[in-house]
Amino acid sequence: MAARLQLRQGIIDRLRESRGIPSEEVMARMIGVDRGTLRRVVNGAQPSGTFVANASVAFGMGIGELFEVVVGARAAA
Repeated sequence: MAARLQLRQGIIDRLRESRGIPSEEVMARMIGVDRGTLRRVVNGAQPSGTFVANASVAFGMGIGELFEVVVGARAAA
């Protein structure tokens, strides 16, 4: 059975709003990636281990708060 990580739905928008992050570009820099990589992960792409670790550190949140494990058919998307 296939499983993968994905960002929790809406977490990026909620973080931007609650923390006053002015743009996706700024948020991407906080994570250490470019805006295109951030958009791909937001749209469901599998994040790299570095992305997961950097996002957790950048926002002071646990991995489980930012990401969810998707199993089965949804994991193939």
